[in-house]
Amino acid sequence: MSAIYGIWRFDGAPVDPHDIDHMGATMAHRTSDGRDRFIDGSIGLGHGLLRETREDAADAQPLYDRDAALVLVADARIDNRDSLADLLAIDPDTLATLPDSALILRAYRQWGEACAAHLLGDFAFALWDVRARKLVLGRDHMGQRYVHYHQG
Repeated sequence: MSAIYGIWRFDGAPVDPHDIDHMGATMAHRTSDGRDRFIDGSIGLGHGLLRETREDAADAQPLYDRDAALVLVADARIDNRDSLADLLAIDPDTLATLPDSALILRAYRQWGEACAAHLLGDFAFALWDVRARKLVLGRDHMGQRYVHYHQG
């Protein structure tokens, strides 16, 4: 399992990169394949990678879709990759190397917040819509991957 983490400062103050890095360091046991972060003023998202599936070989998060202005971090194992690829018009060669995180991002672009209803597997994700300044959190229906948050 990989690790996702973040800070959203509701007071508008910028996120300190050290704080995001510290959060990632506390989960070092889940981040042996690297950590990276995205910071946009008052929000910061981090991802610590632990490769578990062949699709993880090409994973590099946070994912930033500049055209749609979306940033995603995910801890995911998507089981219905083939049926999603059909629905999203992804060819088999592309799907073979597409990480699950990128599949979630494409699903979000297609279905918005309803994307989780189309995903089967174990997953948790945080998606930042840069233009709308909106954070979307999602997780699998069985709660296999956790989303914990605190507002204080």
